[in-house]
Amino acid sequence: MDNGDGIAVGWLGNPVFRDKEGRELFVRRMPTFLEKFPVVLVDEEGIVRADVPFRRAESKYSVEQVGVTVEFYGGELNGVSYSDPATVKKYARRSQLGEIFELDRATLKSDGVFRSSPRGWFTFGHATFALLFFFGHIWHGARTLFRDVFAGIDPDLDAQVEFGTFQKVGDPTTRKQAV
Repeated sequence: MDNGDGIAVGWLGNPVFRDKEGRELFVRRMPTFLEKFPVVLVDEEGIVRADVPFRRAESKYSVEQVGVTVEFYGGELNGVSYSDPATVKKYARRSQLGEIFELDRATLKSDGVFRSSPRGWFTFGHATFALLFFFGHIWHGARTLFRDVFAGIDPDLDAQVEFGTFQKVGDPTTRKQAV
């Protein structure tokens, strides 16, 4: 986090977004592993009420058209309200990732790129290989236990090819009589 975002210095607060009608809007969280995701604000029923689109020409619910405002509760911006579209968009983008923190980027020369630490790659690599080896052992164990099934041999075929049971091997009509 430090290399990508910077050092967390302070918490700005919980942002609450509202449209002109006073409906509370919630920013849809960005899915993991995506770096570009449109900012979508939905109401409590999950209906899209506002957005920050990739292209303005396609916008039907832009922050400017809908008149979205943001107010903060708690944190450094407690009680502060913004109605300027550029500021509202800035805080909507930042709230896609969760809580909004004030970050010190200068100390560590952070550039805002998402990265994984060596510990993260170590964990990912070991988990991947552990699962690979685990399922490999399951696969090869199943191959050994069910060797005849994988080869296409019927389990009832053993009696027909047993040495000495038939005069002709595999011919059930030539069964020898027990003396």
